[in-house]
Amino acid sequence: MTGLELKEWRRAMDFTQQQAGAELGVTRATIQNWEYEITPIPVTVGLACRQLLRRKKRRPDFGPVTLVYSIIPLSNASNLAGEPAALTCKRCVNNIDAFRRINELSEDSAFFNPMILDDLGSAIWSGYELTKQCEGFGSASVQTRPGL
Repeated sequence: MTGLELKEWRRAMDFTQQQAGAELGVTRATIQNWEYEITPIPVTVGLACRQLLRRKKRRPDFGPVTLVYSIIPLSNASNLAGEPAALTCKRCVNNIDAFRRINELSEDSAFFNPMILDDLGSAIWSGYELTKQCEGFGSASVQTRPGL
């Protein structure tokens, strides 16, 4: 991780240098030295930054996000010679909206391999973790949540 990347991460997290230091267990001066590349940034700091950003993006209110899914199992897509894999993208206001749509679509037999992406195209939720997360946001429970 470079000093510029650390600064971009800090801005994406909406942290001051003081807050970033507190989150990473270092002083504000250390963050400043890393950003100006006075001292090298340990590899573990880069890994921690990615994990913290991912955790932020997994908040239910994070958005906008894009729900991506296929209408055929991706394992069968290679069997369709000359046919492109049929992927569908739906823009969602936030993760909760995407969870709701997944629950609605999961009743359809032509719904496979859902994934929730951020604006950069990085996966926020996918696979088993996404399935477990959506269970808590069934249509009945989502409607009864305040403010939704």
